[in-house]
Amino acid sequence: MYTMIPGNRRLILPAILKGVAGTIFIFVVLTVISYQNDLPVDGKLTIGFPWEFYSSGTGYNVESDEYASFENFEPLKLIGNILFAVVVYMLLRLLLRARFAKKRS
Repeated sequence: MYTMIPGNRRLILPAILKGVAGTIFIFVVLTVISYQNDLPVDGKLTIGFPWEFYSSGTGYNVESDEYASFENFEPLKLIGNILFAVVVYMLLRLLLRARFAKKRS
């Protein structure tokens, strides 16, 4: 009588999998685009868009008169980048759905 789940509940899992796959794809594309490996030039490697979640590098420290290295990983910025990828994926889906809906009409 009172059905909460629609009759096409078998279609929910493929939609979720498409969303996860699309989000991973967008995240990977944005991460590859933002990858900056300037180790030979200035000794710094950075990864992340729109927030830099990983950086590492080496350089000469004048005060201690030796080479120093650093490595930073910030999981909150990584989570922020993943959420940004989710938003970009949803916007792309809405824009493409609207574009193809107009062509069908």
